[in-house]
Amino acid sequence: MVGKRIRYYTMNNWNRSTAPAYNLKVYNVIPAKHQDTIYEMMDLDDFWDDINYLIQNFNKTNNHEWQAGFNGRSGGYLVLYRGGVHDNGQRYVKPGLSIEPKDVPGHVLRAFRQLAVDIVNTAIYMAKHCKIVEKQITIKKTIKTLENFFGEK
Repeated sequence: MVGKRIRYYTMNNWNRSTAPAYNLKVYNVIPAKHQDTIYEMMDLDDFWDDINYLIQNFNKTNNHEWQAGFNGRSGGYLVLYRGGVHDNGQRYVKPGLSIEPKDVPGHVLRAFRQLAVDIVNTAIYMAKHCKIVEKQITIKKTIKTLENFFGEK
């Protein structure tokens, strides 16, 4: 399951900017019998829909002042960021801003941990209860072309 919260270098370790994070790499948090299934599911947009919903709900609940997102070369770390909403409604995040745990309200840190647990549980649930199926689809597409005045191409 989800381990202890760690400090993650949010940009590069040379700038010493760190933030609270959880290592959610598949091999660290998913039981071995489900890992291959999860790796295969990670290539599907459907898999990420539920996980992104959890993250968006966390961000919205915290008025986007505190946001979560995946980071790392393989995207295996769930990281806490500072952010907000501009007057025009556009959201922003400050990935290079160092965040000390003492500066984060306790309820946000607890919700952040719960988010990590929920993400892992959602992935395990999908591995147990969903199957990957291949479907052929036909895409109908409308295009514009030029014709001369006589109706010829």
